[in-house]
Amino acid sequence: MAAGLEEALRVLLGAVSPGRGEHAEVGWGLLGRVLAEDVRAPSDLPPDHVCARDGYLVSSDGEWPGAARVAGACGPGERVGSIAPGEAIEAYSGCAVADDRAALLPAEEAVARGGRVEVGRRPRPLENLVPRGSSARAGEVVLGEGTQITPVELEVLGILGRGFARVHARPRVSVISVGSEISLEGPGRTTRYLTVGAVAAALGAEVLNAGVVEDSPSAIASALREELGRSDIVVTVGGTGPSSRDVTYVAVESLGPSAIFRGLDVADAARSGGAVVGGRPVVVLPGPRVPALNGATLLLAPLVARAAGLRGDPHSLVRARLARPLHLPRRGMVWVRLRGGIAEPVQPDYYGISPSRADGYVLGGPGDLAGEVEVRVPSFLRRFTSVSPGSS
Repeated sequence: MAAGLEEALRVLLGAVSPGRGEHAEVGWGLLGRVLAEDVRAPSDLPPDHVCARDGYLVSSDGEWPGAARVAGACGPGERVGSIAPGEAIEAYSGCAVADDRAALLPAEEAVARGGRVEVGRRPRPLENLVPRGSSARAGEVVLGEGTQITPVELEVLGILGRGFARVHARPRVSVISVGSEISLEGPGRTTRYLTVGAVAAALGAEVLNAGVVEDSPSAIASALREELGRSDIVVTVGGTGPSSRDVTYVAVESLGPSAIFRGLDVADAARSGGAVVGGRPVVVLPGPRVPALNGATLLLAPLVARAAGLRGDPHSLVRARLARPLHLPRRGMVWVRLRGGIAEPVQPDYYGISPSRADGYVLGGPGDLAGEVEVRVPSFLRRFTSVSPGSS
């Protein structure tokens, strides 16, 4: 049946839940995984005040202006306890200090000679110091459950001294390419698999290449049964032509789905759909690259995000003004580039390269689309070129 995108998503998302939690070693292998726990600071971060630049540590309680005796030095990673009034410690960026009355006189303000340094003004307490606990207080949640690990989060885990982290198991997503015309390409060569698989992999999934099957309902149904037995989400790409050539839908219907959505109400993704078979979601995408990418963005991405344990929608929303008015004869999806608050529509092309030049997309229509619009920016869009496809 023809389906509304929102209704299809509601039903399909109901068949998905985050994977179990498991402990994984903190290292490069953690990239892309999703936290299954709140990560808290074990102590104040930083644990002491830290010099933000080179200079001289003095006590803000001293008699200033005046001269201070240089009583020692403190390098990066070293620590000073208390500073007596009238004394100074030559300090470098990264030096830690416990004294709440300490202040750092920048090197460019200091006049040092003969073991003494001139302090020409009264500094404020903690001036030019990063205060204790300014990054996080002991027990504070630093990384929340549902956060995907990028290089930034990986470094934070290292700073916290974590050797292991509890993460959700990667959801397994099988991609079946349908089409007798591509059966000789081999599973690693079909761009249908690469594009759709990259969307799932960028959201933390383990992608299984189920290869290419011919345009036969029985062959497609057989492949679906096999993949439903080993994956959390199964995706078919191709075989959704008009009328009697909708062989993929025929195959899905033969498996007795509890729900099926045939044809979304979004142009260029209108041959996309989905079903719930044996309690697992099946996403049906058209073969051409841009419609397949559109369907993967609208349907597959939210499912993978939930299965991976990611928090919220895998998109961010940006308000921008359309560079020119558009007329959409039906509900449509328009890829746009964002430049200085302006959303410039990207002209579709036969080879499907155009979305790679876009930053996000607009949903609208039927009718005229103009003025300020809401641009949906997929979190996974810029990762297409950096994700290596998996293998079965």
